[in-house]
Amino acid sequence: MTHVLHRATATIHAAETYLDTDAIPWKRVVLTLLWAVYLFETYVMMRQYPLYSLTTPPKAVVEHVSYEDFLKSQRYGRDKARFGFVADALAHALNLFMVACNVHAHMWVVSTALLGRLGVTASEPMTTAVYMIVSSLVALPLSMATSAYSHFVVEERHGFNKLTWATFLADTVKQEALNAVLGAPLCALFVVVVRWAGDAFVAYAVLFFVAVILFGSVIYPTLIQPLFNKLTPLPEGQLRDRVTALAAQLHFPLKHLYVIDGSRRSSHSNAYFYGIVPGGGKHIVLFDTLIEQSSTAEIEAVLAHELGHWSYSHPAQMMTVSVLQLTLTLSVFTLFFKNAALFRAFGFSGPHAVARVSYLPVLVGFELFNMVLKPTDALVQFAFHALIRSFEYQADRYVS
Repeated sequence: MTHVLHRATATIHAAETYLDTDAIPWKRVVLTLLWAVYLFETYVMMRQYPLYSLTTPPKAVVEHVSYEDFLKSQRYGRDKARFGFVADALAHALNLFMVACNVHAHMWVVSTALLGRLGVTASEPMTTAVYMIVSSLVALPLSMATSAYSHFVVEERHGFNKLTWATFLADTVKQEALNAVLGAPLCALFVVVVRWAGDAFVAYAVLFFVAVILFGSVIYPTLIQPLFNKLTPLPEGQLRDRVTALAAQLHFPLKHLYVIDGSRRSSHSNAYFYGIVPGGGKHIVLFDTLIEQSSTAEIEAVLAHELGHWSYSHPAQMMTVSVLQLTLTLSVFTLFFKNAALFRAFGFSGPHAVARVSYLPVLVGFELFNMVLKPTDALVQFAFHALIRSFEYQADRYVS
């Protein structure tokens, strides 16, 4: 066993040495990979786009959707797809610019300078926290522009948008504040975990991320969601009785039943449940638009679909797949987080460096590594979406 471990360690060190060389043009490699993924994803979208021009409804929906509603859905799908092409192209252009101009290194320099102005020691965790805030602000203009166009043009054109500019701006401020208050410190804590664990950081980092997910599932409905939406108990009446009876029939551990004011932002309707702690109580949330637009029987069908996900343990399966993917990703990252050549290619250290650092920043390394891994990640996401789609079909069959 010891011999096997020594051989594995030697193989890993050999791989690290092989990859840590300026002979590999890392920036050119990343730019090529970004283009490859963008073209692949665009090709997939272009294959789907002609389906939105079909004028004959699929047999599966003929009995359930009127011809007029089908045509409206097709027009909506075409508009969303066309906007998707533009939004993806803009995001791709921003990624190319950030890589070509060493923006990651510039953001690290800005983060260090900001801490200096505040009189705070620029330790790696502190700089990482500020770096996350800076990078979020850099991406904000494009994010706001595409989101605004989606809401106020595409959704508005088809009668779905209920969002006001005041709510849109307030939501943006709240999201950025949450990133600064929660996201940035958690990223800094991730760096602390990796530095503390050293070369054996994978298991500890996975446990950290699982803890963050569980922590988020607890605080989201009680602390975060109320910042954006109002949850009120579903009033007594026929609908509440029918939903409660459905949950009891399916042995769903229902604890609370809420209505959410989704109509503040959109006329789209939905329902969901939350509560991933095993054995803990679950909460069902109905959009007010669902109640307004649907009959009691239709709402029951929507809920039965959602509870089908619970019955088949889809959330637990998705969590398991995500943890396995994360474990594999972090395991491969061990070959890169000390790769000085990769950092030099993007403006860290070296004679022509933008950011002169005495260490290789963990979080920046993870970002650069994810760009190298982007084609693999795209294929994994493709398979992930296929898995999700199979879960949706399974939940549909549960209803029937």
